[in-house]
Amino acid sequence: MSMIKQLWIAIAFVVLLALGGSLIVSTLAARHYLEQQLNVKNIDNVNSLALSMSQLQKDPVTLELLLSAQFDAGHYEYIRLTDPEGRPLMTRESITPLIEVPQWFAALIPIEAAEGVAQVQDGWKQFGTLRLKSHSRFVYRSLWDGTLRLLVWFVIGGLACGVLGSILLRRVVRPLNEVVTQALAIGERRFLTIDEPRTLELREVARAMNALAVRVRSMLEEESSRLEEVRRAAQNDAVTGLPNREHFLGQMEAALADDNAAAAGTLAVIRIPELAAVNQQQGREAGDALLRRLADALELLRSDNEHRFCGRLGGSDLALLIAEESDELGALAQELHAAVDIAVGSLLVDAGRAAPIGIAAYRRGDGIAQVLAHADLALEKSSEAGDGRPVIENVDVDSHPPSSAASWQRAIADALDDGRVSLKTFPVVATDGAEIHLEAPVRLRLEPDGPWLTAGEFMPWAARTGLLARVDEAVLDRALELLRRSRAAVCINLSAASICDPQTVERFAGKLASNPELAGRLWIDLPESAAFKHSVPFRQVCARLKPLGCRIGLEHVGLYVCRIGELHDIGLDYLKIGSAAIRGIDGNPGNQTFLRGLATIAHTMGTIVIAEGVASDAEARQLKSIGFDGMTGPGIRAA
Repeated sequence: MSMIKQLWIAIAFVVLLALGGSLIVSTLAARHYLEQQLNVKNIDNVNSLALSMSQLQKDPVTLELLLSAQFDAGHYEYIRLTDPEGRPLMTRESITPLIEVPQWFAALIPIEAAEGVAQVQDGWKQFGTLRLKSHSRFVYRSLWDGTLRLLVWFVIGGLACGVLGSILLRRVVRPLNEVVTQALAIGERRFLTIDEPRTLELREVARAMNALAVRVRSMLEEESSRLEEVRRAAQNDAVTGLPNREHFLGQMEAALADDNAAAAGTLAVIRIPELAAVNQQQGREAGDALLRRLADALELLRSDNEHRFCGRLGGSDLALLIAEESDELGALAQELHAAVDIAVGSLLVDAGRAAPIGIAAYRRGDGIAQVLAHADLALEKSSEAGDGRPVIENVDVDSHPPSSAASWQRAIADALDDGRVSLKTFPVVATDGAEIHLEAPVRLRLEPDGPWLTAGEFMPWAARTGLLARVDEAVLDRALELLRRSRAAVCINLSAASICDPQTVERFAGKLASNPELAGRLWIDLPESAAFKHSVPFRQVCARLKPLGCRIGLEHVGLYVCRIGELHDIGLDYLKIGSAAIRGIDGNPGNQTFLRGLATIAHTMGTIVIAEGVASDAEARQLKSIGFDGMTGPGIRAA
């Protein structure tokens, strides 16, 4: 039995005991008072009647008239006159029922008033004995009515006590519920803090758990800061602060190989001419300053876009990867040229020679060496021209420009209406080979007999045309169908646009609530960027969907990894680490240290860690040794 029920029972028992006791005491006191009054009445009446009879002549008619008149006017149970030997002379008895109240009440509270007795004199001789008893039905009636009135008032008082008790209990229970919620959250590795309640005992408990939550939060923040330092040392160039060559190429390889990546993209390489001459003539600090200014310009162009990545390829070459389709490549080239010229144009040794820019436009699936070769070719052509104008090389000569947004909108909407949506599954396995769930990226067929397009080919257009929410809902419907047919767990993606749309979230919640037996096997990937760029709706989505039984985690983790500790109070179930950090992990001690620290922080938060893009057994073994819980990628097969 819950403590709340016990408190309610205790309150009800005390109220009933107090009111019931008061009712009994009051009723008994009233009975005693009425008995006394009845006794006094009997004595007064019998003495008065006996005195009157003593003063009259003792003829039977006169006495009979006096006794009858007294009986009719006084509401008596009986009046009896007997001679000195006890023989009855005259008797009057009531034929009215003795009581007019329930028999159980009369039996429970009997009224026992003594009869009045007086002597009737005839001169100096005793004429007889007069006995008189008033009728008790009026006393019972008065006592019954008084008891009922008292009971009504006690019921009203009891209800008032119940209302006041409810208010008081609610005030007492509210901090208790907060303490229970905090305790459950800590059990789920969500370290919440609450306001300290006024109740002394609860205040001590809340203070202790708050202290625990603060210590864990501080520890996570400190570990996140140290982890960020390790990440920078392992993945970033010391001079520019941009990702180093190895990490940048990992991001580039993920953009080229991932089915969910954009169907096309752009790689721009910028070279500072005669950097060695700058270092020799003006000092290494001047050369480093040039690199930093150019890096700042590229970061400004990246503009916190999760589809854009900057990096230093080495020496005097910096790169900008734009992993999204663009139908305005010329405008992008001019924007890049202007930004580079403003950043470093006036600081070059040869003022008449601008920084060359080579751009390679690629399609997903192109080889990384092929894309880099075309970027180098374009860079050489730009360098030969000497004016810094960007040169564009197409890696895929057969690539076709994208259609208009309107045509994409019609095509995607028609495909959704006709149900031309499917899920392609890939296993995500634990380090012991057991299957964790099936990764289920979406596929869409624009034409009834056309090819299935990957998410990277149509999702950017769905985003531009406002159809992301419809796509996400179609994915959920297909996932529920797959869960009905299979016993495996299924993982789907939910876009940032849907996260920020309360109506879409409510429709998701409604479908999951209608299928509770399936929701427990559904895993939902949310974009890493959404957790920090849209933190309020992100938290609302987690709070809305997790209680329905599904598991929620972040995918492609890497860009905001230093802020993972901020999510300690959400209760994420898993993190999927982006393939850029996983690539070649078996030969990268710096990334090994970084990922080991990340796994430690995640496990402290009660979160499992899954690696994306694992390509070889060597990478899988290394990930297992540093504490990862699961992995997926081209080199992974379910046991």
